Amino acid sequence: MPRVVHVALLELKRYVSDRGALAFGIALPIALFALMYAVFSGEGFDGTAHIVDLDGGPMSRELVVRLEAVEGLELEFYTEAEAERALDRSRIVFAAFIPAGFSEDLTSGRPTRLTFRQRGSGGDEGRIVMSIIRTAAEELGARSQIREAVRKATSGEDFSEKQIDEAVDAALAQAGGEPSIRYESRAVGGSGDFLDRLLPGVLVMFLLFAVTLNAEAMVTERELGTLERLLTTRMGTNELFAGKFLAGIFRAGLQALVLLSLGFAVLTLAPFDSFAAALGIALLVAAAVSALGLVIGGFAKTRNQATWAAVLITMFMTVFGGTFFDVGESGAMATISNFTLNKHAVDLLMAAIHSGPGALAQEGVAIAVLGGTCICALAAARLVFRAVEQGR
Repeated sequence: MPRVVHVALLELKRYVSDRGALAFGIALPIALFALMYAVFSGEGFDGTAHIVDLDGGPMSRELVVRLEAVEGLELEFYTEAEAERALDRSRIVFAAFIPAGFSEDLTSGRPTRLTFRQRGSGGDEGRIVMSIIRTAAEELGARSQIREAVRKATSGEDFSEKQIDEAVDAALAQAGGEPSIRYESRAVGGSGDFLDRLLPGVLVMFLLFAVTLNAEAMVTERELGTLERLLTTRMGTNELFAGKFLAGIFRAGLQALVLLSLGFAVLTLAPFDSFAAALGIALLVAAAVSALGLVIGGFAKTRNQATWAAVLITMFMTVFGGTFFDVGESGAMATISNFTLNKHAVDLLMAAIHSGPGALAQEGVAIAVLGGTCICALAAARLVFRAVEQGR
């Protein structure tokens, strides 16, 4: 086995046997990913509508059916006295009252009303639920008005009530299936889908934290004389340097393999070719990170210096690189992000994960930035690499 690979595998073995390093490098990102996914993966709205039905007729029942069909909305029913007591005691902050005669008025085409009683503003949830109830009631009222207009227009014709109802329902169904107005939402300042960036963001952030481990480990080994003792063997300085560089890739690559595997499993993401492309990008990031760690380790004279320098660089890139949010194409943040690894690494990982390997052909600039960073950092690291406190 080549001595370079032997050094790298020995470093990887030490890393795997270090519970603290594993907890920070693998267990912590898994826990963070799970927490963030649980918090931000909820879809839709969850709320409770407090209903007082004083009518009990067919139109009020149809309104209830419409509300029950709203995803995430639960209905609780009260008598008028119960609702008043609950409002007085702040057990609920709003209630919707369907008045007596509601069905008769709608059936006859006469205007009617719903009454909302609330404490204060009714709260955010209350305002949303009241808006949902209001919309459902307006749709029901519009249907009744259309039906009454059709009934009057065909008063001299031989049409039954059932035929009129069926015609109105068919026309409304067609209008709902082919609406005259379509709505389109566009995110301003970049993509707003947090979950799309979650896995790439967590992965890149913790790969960058590997810089801390690389830099601190090299300073520690230099202080303890471990690097110097290695040079007393047949291993040369270049081989030792290459072994340390490869060891950083192995450690970060192990992190990437575990996190990507779990991420693809949890998010039920795309096929194997997307996983392979994402892993390849992660290894490129790992190479740039390993080289950056060697640069810091070469300049730092103490472990504290190495740690603080690595943490400062990592946090700067995480915050300003759009790790978990798209900084857009213009503005100060967008300009600063172009000088971070995170911006280009996350863009590449998102392309690989969500669009497949073919999308990487359009990310040539990002690949060039990561590759160029790795090469430049590696050259700088070799210039400052030293096995002993003084000298090379």
